[in-house]
Amino acid sequence: MRHYETGEWADYARNMISTKQKAEMEAHLETGCEECRAALAFLQRVAEAGASEARYESDSSELASSARAVFGAAPSAGWTDRLIEALQVLVATVTYDSAVGPQPVGARAHRAASRQMLYEAGEFCLDLRFDRERDSMQVVLVGQVANPKNPKFRVARLPVLILSGQKVVTQTASNEFGEFSLEYIPRSNLRLCVPVTDAGVRLEVPLKRFLEEA
Repeated sequence: MRHYETGEWADYARNMISTKQKAEMEAHLETGCEECRAALAFLQRVAEAGASEARYESDSSELASSARAVFGAAPSAGWTDRLIEALQVLVATVTYDSAVGPQPVGARAHRAASRQMLYEAGEFCLDLRFDRERDSMQVVLVGQVANPKNPKFRVARLPVLILSGQKVVTQTASNEFGEFSLEYIPRSNLRLCVPVTDAGVRLEVPLKRFLEEA
């Protein structure tokens, strides 16, 4: 049985496929494929969140303070070099970028920049939102890591780091839902790193100057 890729289900969830392909994918779901059902359910939640997020307006400083109260505290840094180097690197690829599609009229008109991106790395997905207030260099990164192929996979208390080379610029930990928040100032050669020790991998996303590109 052919399993559809996460990117294909992401297109399905955003209604960006042909009628023929949609019918084929729905027929596949009717065969009872639990792996694809789980992937689609997760990506539909992401699409719904993205749609509602585009209508949401709030000050980034308010967002950051609220996020810090909700998300986990940063893990200790002593393990970093030993653990990260022992894990297989999975460089994430983009499956959705809000800057590519049309934006709602008037959405976030008061902000300098905002961008939502969905990444795939192996069996994991990373849903990331980048926000920066006008006249500010600091970016608020709010994200979530999930395993749509195995929704019961533990994503709580995962270390989440922004690295420059091997140096930790800032770090935190995911909450019970795999959600996290970080603040950083963009510069060259930064990358987001999420070590998932239970899977023996580390997820990495190069942090380009997304907001300037949007």
